[in-house]
Amino acid sequence: MEKAKVYMLFSSSKGNCAYIKYGRDEILIDCGASARAIDCALKSLGTSLCNINAVFITHEHSDHIRGLNAISKHINAKFYAPEGCLDYISTYMHNAKRPFALVSNTPIKLYDLAVCPIPTPHDARGSVGFRILAGEERIGYFTDIGHLSEGLLRGLSGCERVVIESNHDIEMLKNGSYPYSLKQRILGATGHLSNEMCAKLLPHLAHHGSRSFMLAHLSEENNTPEIAFDECLCSLKEAGFSVCEDGGINLAVAPVCGVAELV
Repeated sequence: MEKAKVYMLFSSSKGNCAYIKYGRDEILIDCGASARAIDCALKSLGTSLCNINAVFITHEHSDHIRGLNAISKHINAKFYAPEGCLDYISTYMHNAKRPFALVSNTPIKLYDLAVCPIPTPHDARGSVGFRILAGEERIGYFTDIGHLSEGLLRGLSGCERVVIESNHDIEMLKNGSYPYSLKQRILGATGHLSNEMCAKLLPHLAHHGSRSFMLAHLSEENNTPEIAFDECLCSLKEAGFSVCEDGGINLAVAPVCGVAELV
């Protein structure tokens, strides 16, 4: 069987959604854009919402569930969400059946994928990332991370391909227009991962087997793709890794709105 196809469909502080196809499974992680926009993105890949057999929600913030209500009404898929935010999301999904609870570190086995939720330190009722087993390959999907917890590092270790948050440039955030309280929230232990912390993480993951990274959930006001990419690139090169070369590490940045493949 070919390796899993992993695509970012939307990725920013305004909306997030990823699509993974492997064998008989086609899944979404988060539904932070409208149902119509997500379906259009899927159709550009030769599929549609009708083919999705499972939807996994990381947490209940609006940039991750904006399209969930409409999608839940119109497709025959199983929906999964962290236990802590299950009641909130169930209320949000009007006239749809209650999602199944994600239990931390307990894999959900689909036809050909196994999706394991890993708790993430974020200011939500419940928040997880995912360690996904596709055949022999492990894929990591982790955004909305306030700090690098031990559980998070264990979940990421050994993942060959990784979608990882690189949310903000610290100086841009500090000098930007956000209210002080919001700046403190983002910089806090249950906020978002900065470019600096992401850049420090990547060599550690590369030493443990990661070979492809997609930087995701970039702030449109407090970051740029160029700044995030360059900081991670320098960190990997300083650690002795070749990047974007044959046999080296692949590094890319997910666009705000536009399909991008994690190769």
